[in-house]
Amino acid sequence: MRRSKLLWVVGAILLCATIVVFISSCGTSEVKLIPREVIFGNPEKASPQISPDGTMLAYIAPVDNVLNVWVRTIGAEDDKPVTKDDDRGIRIYFWAADSKHVMYLQDVGGNENWRLYGVNLVTNEIRDYTPFEEVQVRV
Repeated sequence: MRRSKLLWVVGAILLCATIVVFISSCGTSEVKLIPREVIFGNPEKASPQISPDGTMLAYIAPVDNVLNVWVRTIGAEDDKPVTKDDDRGIRIYFWAADSKHVMYLQDVGGNENWRLYGVNLVTNEIRDYTPFEEVQVRV
């Protein structure tokens, strides 16, 4: 009986000593926090897609801190934004089969009633293909 109590006390002392050594070896230096902008901020460029005819590259990048769709000619540096969102940003887009239009989904003010829009890359005209209230488009 005495022996089991002695082993228990010795074990507790060793555990406490181990904890003290571990804590003292950690030091008191503060760890720098990762800035929120790095984790939650907009990417510089994201979601690249090559046009069906292979001549253009589209991607998402910010314009005045709002994500928009950009297009460039492959092999050139003629990047330009083709959408004009200034509120919530665009995250879902795709090329039309003719390589002359970029289609994208966007809701109004966060209502999650997604609409389908298209940008004509020749005229820069933006068209709402689904101008219906309380309807959610899925492509």
